[in-house]
Amino acid sequence: MFWTEGREYLGERILKVRIVLLALLLLTGVVLTSADAMANLHWLVLATCLFVLAFRMWDDLADLEFDRLHHPARCLVHSADLRPFYASLWLLLASLAGLLMVFPQDRRILPFLGLVGAFLAIYRLTANRPSLRSVRIVLVLAKYPAFVLLLAHRPDEPAALLTAFAVYLLPLFDEFRSTGPGMLVPAVVLVGLTFLAWLGLST
Repeated sequence: MFWTEGREYLGERILKVRIVLLALLLLTGVVLTSADAMANLHWLVLATCLFVLAFRMWDDLADLEFDRLHHPARCLVHSADLRPFYASLWLLLASLAGLLMVFPQDRRILPFLGLVGAFLAIYRLTANRPSLRSVRIVLVLAKYPAFVLLLAHRPDEPAALLTAFAVYLLPLFDEFRSTGPGMLVPAVVLVGLTFLAWLGLST
């Protein structure tokens, strides 16, 4: 039953100290860079929770083939029917898109749809390609700074960029400890290209 598997999935992959701390880190970054953060705190908390849950589930569903080899005990690997999980994923993404459409500040729906499209491309282009595993991880972790900049009042300001960079470094370092130095080069390249793009846009 989906309700049983859903509860198991939440306990196994979402309601963990590491994920809760990551959500708090992400919320802190969003609050520090958003306009009228205290007045809109309930919106920001809801958006952050939806984002973490949706993209965590998306990452797990996209990693099923890898997990069957390396993490065979995970809930999704031995699920009898994954369709409710995919339906839940798209419901979460649609809910987040709807929230961003009515967000009290500037409309953020188009950048969010761009982010979803980018992740569709990342998962498709790196699927079943072990040589691109490190690149995939580096790109997927970029969702966290992207979310901070998505909700930032002035994403082109140095303070917003530095906050997003800090939000990126901590999960990157955590992944680096378990994955190894293969992530270093793609991470440096991604950060460097982002910085160059920011310089180009700010001049």
